[in-house]
Amino acid sequence: MLQDFKGKTAVLTGAGSGFGLECARLGARLGMNLVLVDVQAEALARAAEEARAQGVAVLAEVVDVSDAAAMEALADAVRSRFGAPHFVFNNAGVGSGG
Repeated sequence: MLQDFKGKTAVLTGAGSGFGLECARLGARLGMNLVLVDVQAEALARAAEEARAQGVAVLAEVVDVSDAAAMEALADAVRSRFGAPHFVFNNAGVGSGG
């Protein structure tokens, strides 16, 4: 089991708010490289700045996870910047009840 997360790379979709943001905060505290993804540019920018303030490497990308071509481009950007990720948290989505 992985015990040392420092320098490992996590890709987090839905990272601008909610559970995705909390996972990003945890990753930053652990010293991980973070790939933060969200469709909400302003929320994503705030999350990225918060993580960078903790001294971690951040790649922040505005991506709609329902767009296959955009997700392929994201994968290319991740590999180019950090290599293969260690974790992928596919958290993006909108829930509703009724």
